[in-house]
Amino acid sequence: MRVVILAGHETTANTLSWMLLELSRHPEMQAKLREEIRSVEDAFHARGDSHYTSADLNSMPYLNAVMKETLRFHPVVISIQREAAKEDVLPLSTPITTTSGDVLTELPIPKGTKITAPIGVFGEDADVFDPERWLDSRVKKTTSVGVIGNLACIGWKFAMVELQAFIFELVGNFEFLPTNESQEIRREAALVMVPTLAGEVEKGAQLRLGIRAVSKEEAW
Repeated sequence: MRVVILAGHETTANTLSWMLLELSRHPEMQAKLREEIRSVEDAFHARGDSHYTSADLNSMPYLNAVMKETLRFHPVVISIQREAAKEDVLPLSTPITTTSGDVLTELPIPKGTKITAPIGVFGEDADVFDPERWLDSRVKKTTSVGVIGNLACIGWKFAMVELQAFIFELVGNFEFLPTNESQEIRREAALVMVPTLAGEVEKGAQLRLGIRAVSKEEAW
């Protein structure tokens, strides 16, 4: 049960929180996403359906770009642990100099070594939240989110549909606005990365945003 709650609930819930924070900070992105939502709503109503399908969600390039950019910019899992199954050598992209003056270009990895690898953002403009990177040539198209080589999260597809549906409904019905408190949000490691308010970490996860209802006719 602990695995289900931590892996299946906290990761998705906190990713949604970070996504809403970034959309509140970038109103032009939020407006563009809402316009895409209105377009999909018109499409499924035109074919006689009362609600969208998972195929509709997967056909939304900007929604999925926002979701992937949030996962890149705000990874909720801060590290992964691995154990070397055999002796190996790890090449270094940049040489390091030891305290004795030796210059190392690679590191020996004995069999059984336990390695904790941090998960971080990537790209030349890694410090910029930009969903467009997933729509142009800056990011190569590789395997799906949640799949690494021959390994995959058992619930990755469900989590993706859950995030897509939440964003579709929330952004389609509400506008999320920054507040004075949202400017003081910090990332706090608590098994997963959660939003906390500077000076109020002891109160746990907090994300104070302004919310305004929008009409179905409203996009921009």
